This record gives sequence, C-alpha cells and structure tokens, in this order.
Amino acid sequence: MTEYTSLIGSGELYDTPRYERVKTRHETHKSGVKAVKRMLEQRGVAFECVERHALTEESVRGHDLIVALGGDGTTLISAHHVRDAKVPILGINTDPATKDELTKMYLTNACVDERRSTGHLCAANRFDAETVLDGALRGTLKPTRLARIRTVLNGKVLEPALNDVLIAHPSPAAVSRYSVRLPPTARGGDGYDESAKRFFHVRSSGVRTCTASGSTAAMYSAGGEIMPHDSMSMQYMDREPIYYDHAPPPSVGHGYYERGDALSFRWNSRVGTIYIDGAHVKHDVVLGDDVEMSTDAPELSLFVSKWFVEARRVRTGLDRVFKTRENWGRRK
Repeated sequence: MTEYTSLIGSGELYDTPRYERVKTRHETHKSGVKAVKRMLEQRGVAFECVERHALTEESVRGHDLIVALGGDGTTLISAHHVRDAKVPILGINTDPATKDELTKMYLTNACVDERRSTGHLCAANRFDAETVLDGALRGTLKPTRLARIRTVLNGKVLEPALNDVLIAHPSPAAVSRYSVRLPPTARGGDGYDESAKRFFHVRSSGVRTCTASGSTAAMYSAGGEIMPHDSMSMQYMDREPIYYDHAPPPSVGHGYYERGDALSFRWNSRVGTIYIDGAHVKHDVVLGDDVEMSTDAPELSLFVSKWFVEARRVRTGLDRVFKTRENWGRRK
C-alpha cells in the first residue's frame, strides 16, 4: 500500500495563511488512510505500507495488489515501479474535491485550496472505498489494461509513463531544438538511397507525447485530441513550434504513432529535461543525446472508474487528416 505524504506529514511546517487549510487536508488524508487500513485488517488481508517517496520496484515485487492512497500523483508514482501487467493498481483518493468545490475553483470570493485532487486515475475515493476495495479483493471488479510510453535515453530505458512525457529546455522562456528522424524518402528502384538519414528539424517549446490515459490532461489543454481509453497509440505535439518566415509550415507538429512505431530524435539544445508523468520524475538531456519514445512499454493494469472510460468514449476530430511530419516529403 502506497501512501502520499503531505507537507505537514513530511515535517515542513509553514507559517502562512494557507497553513490551516493544508493542516485540514493532511488530517483528512490521514483519516482516509486509517480507514483503508482498518478495512484490510477486518478482512484478514496481509499488507505492507510504504510512503511514496520510499517506493521502489522491490517494494511492489511479490504483491498481488497495489493500493495507492492519495491522489493521481500517488497512483502515477506507484505505476512507475510496476513493470508486470499481472499486478493491478487501485488508486483511492483520500481527499477528493467535491463537485461543489470544483465549481468554485475558477471564480469565487471564498478561500479555496487549488491543490485538491480530482482523482482522475483513482477508481475510488474515501466515500466509496469500501465497496470498490471489496470488489477488487473478491474479483468482481476487473482492472483495465492501459498503454504506457517507453522512453529510451541513449539506450537506457527510463520509467514507463502512464500519462505523458514532456521533453523541453528547463527554462520555459528558452527554445528547445531537436531533429526528428524520418523514414527514407525512396521506396526503392528510383535511384535514392533508402538507408540515407533524414531529419525534420524542430524549434519549439518542447515536445509532448501522451497515451490515451493522458489525452485528457495537458495534451487536451494544449489543443490535442481525446483518445479512446483502450487505444494503444501515442499522440505527440510540438509545443509552440517556430517556423521560418520564408517557408510554409511543412507539418502541423501534431499526430500519432501506432504501437510498434517510435518517435526518435536527437536533442540539439545545450540542456534539456525529460519529465515523466509530471515533475516528480525527470532526467537531464544534453546536446547530441538520442531519445526514443513509443507505446512498447509493458501495459498497466489499473482499476478505473466509469467516468474514466466515459471521458474517453468519444474521440474528438476523428476525421481530421493530419499532415504528419513522418509522411512529409515522402515519395509514393
């Protein structure tokens, strides 16, 4: 069982106007953790508790079920250490924001805590945890297999991403430069060398890729498309691409890679950072590094809510035809 540790729980006390709200959130979370522990004890289930910052692959090895107590962040961090699709994860949101609270997030005179979690990746919250937990333990509820992104940096495989991967210069004001490897121009028999290297050189604010799970998050906010939850494709988008004035854009910088295909590029900025599922897991890249991303990572078994599936039932813009850079300039 993975548990989120809040600011107060970690010993970082802040004398600010937000202190009482943070304290209330911490107490609510701890109450939810105790409730789930009590449920497991009452059912005679053997379990082990690990705080999420101390979680390792060894921590999850040999267990039949991983219960992530916290919010989406705790569920994502737990997923990074689970490489076997036979071990499912059940996320329980211990301090969910109510519908009434969510309506006040945008415009209100009241003091609100914008750090509250909606628990998008959690199948249960502290109000229905017992029912969902019983279903998972008895086998009446089944986990859903979800695609994950496999990121390879200079031949080293990084943590699998359930939601998305962002690669960008660490400064949001700086330009990110990278050269995407393209298929050969020729298809044989026309005098062109099929083994010749071809690149699409990009200047932007970075490149983001996402799975179906992550298509409702940052990708959608940036103008991307919502994908069906069972899709095994990887969506990509160049963030704020820069084009030369004298040439029309040869690519929209947005499209898909199917499973088995990979987005491969060379990093051309002096520095950069790979962010896996947010800011908690990151790796540095430097000029000349090779990066490859695909959905060839082991799938994740995750218990999901009905809303998770419903939010991805309709894929927007299905009939839109992308002029993807992979096909730009290719001879037919």
